[in-house]
Amino acid sequence: MIHELTIGHFDLDALVCRQAVSIKPLDETTVARVLAEFPMLTVEQRDGYLVAPWHGRENAEFGEAFAARIQSETGCMVVDRRNGRVAKLAQKLSARATG
Repeated sequence: MIHELTIGHFDLDALVCRQAVSIKPLDETTVARVLAEFPMLTVEQRDGYLVAPWHGRENAEFGEAFAARIQSETGCMVVDRRNGRVAKLAQKLSARATG
């Protein structure tokens, strides 16, 4: 089963309906800087938020590490939109994920 991480500042009511409604865009400078540290990762940039690979996708470990990093630097949410919930990320970033 394929899951993606949706990363941004979202309306929680919309999330329950599995919709990503951005209430504030992510800081583009921060996104560009962090994304440059993950050159092997393909991230979709949408209207004010990002979508990264997660379970069942190639580079899932990198996607989770990227999402955790963006979250720690911007205070945004990381959600599993497919299931309409806030994602629970592993709290550690392995050296393999960032190197």
